Amino acid sequence: MKICYVIALLLTVSCTAPIEQKPINQAIEGTDITIKMMPVRTGDGYFWISQTEVTWDLYDIFLQFINSPDNLHAGVDAVTGPTPAYASVDRGFGRTGYPAISMSAQAAKAFCLWLSIRTERTYTIPTLAQWEKANVGDGGAWHQWNAQKTTHPVATKEPNSLGVYDLRGNVGEWVITENGLRVVGGSFRTPAEDLGSASILEAEKSWNVTDPQLPRSPWWFADADYVGLRLVTTDGEHDE
Repeated sequence: MKICYVIALLLTVSCTAPIEQKPINQAIEGTDITIKMMPVRTGDGYFWISQTEVTWDLYDIFLQFINSPDNLHAGVDAVTGPTPAYASVDRGFGRTGYPAISMSAQAAKAFCLWLSIRTERTYTIPTLAQWEKANVGDGGAWHQWNAQKTTHPVATKEPNSLGVYDLRGNVGEWVITENGLRVVGGSFRTPAEDLGSASILEAEKSWNVTDPQLPRSPWWFADADYVGLRLVTTDGEHDE
């Protein structure tokens, strides 16, 4: 009887365990850009998180597209679309391969909506729980002590054991919390010892003090060059 019970238990576990998932290689039609989404296992399944922070290579395509009068169907209308940047929002840090920075929560949400429409796969800002699940605590990081006061191209430090780069450091990343959107992870301006979940920031007025636009832009942070975005999706069933 004991042997039969053990066999039955093993069969039950094998039937209920999530099937191991592979990364999603999300091609962006009309471009040569592919976003690699890494699977992260949870207690009841999987979600996928972008291997790197969103770079200017893709974010600039988003800005150009929704600012075009021919593309108002993109999910952001002419009134709420991004205001033209008041200056070089990359701060001269770098563009190709560098993380997009200075984006507000409104801009991050609009980008996720645009990307979801364009790819027919739902992309969102991570929840804090998802971000923490992917932050396994290893991998390299750009921080205050080694970054030389600038962002760096994504994926130039070692990935963590899930194959994810720069979860800690380089730029902080928007996450959804029970208290609203916050920025987590730390950045190139954060001391190494404060990276990760120890750094959770709420947007504040000081992030946009020097914005010359009146009213202040809801799309850009004039004084928060350390805020970026990473993506998640639970929509992996139609990936091959």
